[in-house]
Amino acid sequence: MKERPAAKSEVKGNRKPQRRTQEERSQATRIQVCEATLETLYEIGYERTSTTIIAEKANVSRGALTHQFPTRNELIVAAFQHLIDSWAEVYPLADCYNVEHLTICEMIDAYWNNIFSNNRYIAALELMLAARQDNALGRSLRDVMEKWIKKRDAKTLMQLWGAVDRESDSLYFQLVLSVLRGIAVHQSFDQDESVAPRLLEMWKRIAHRIEEDPMREELITGKTSVS
Repeated sequence: MKERPAAKSEVKGNRKPQRRTQEERSQATRIQVCEATLETLYEIGYERTSTTIIAEKANVSRGALTHQFPTRNELIVAAFQHLIDSWAEVYPLADCYNVEHLTICEMIDAYWNNIFSNNRYIAALELMLAARQDNALGRSLRDVMEKWIKKRDAKTLMQLWGAVDRESDSLYFQLVLSVLRGIAVHQSFDQDESVAPRLLEMWKRIAHRIEEDPMREELITGKTSVS
């Protein structure tokens, strides 16, 4: 009896996996090293972070690391950019979610769950503090951060209030983020895991009351409106 020819799906299933291109392998290594950098920053801080420690954590050779990032500064900036890019892809910032409106409490929950509550945010704080330095690294980090802030603020202010140019809205948004930042820092050293969620709920109640206050603009800016 003549054997039937193998179906196309069977032939395809028996094929060996296609090897990744050099560019794909290089990109995978870069991501692996950037992730290891963020983990190291969280675990031991900026000052103690070295390329030797990062290479070991990323499970790559020093040669492979320096091939992708010739200097420590280039690696630090790339890791920060990698983190910022990941933030731009979360709810409600990514375009794919098509979020047209958020309440202040929805915004606080989204930012906390997708950005601030993660250990990677503490790594970001290490880099933000490093950005204060008046040197090439500081300037590069500030450049990455400023571009992110401009994009983030324009998107979220529009989602919250349908405008981006009101001083009171911008100040209020910065206040909201500052409190979330403080809760994130507190969470990083408080052994009582119940405290941060309670602080978050308390802040949402306060933020909601501010949002609903008919005198919100005067409360935030300190300017008295002229009737």
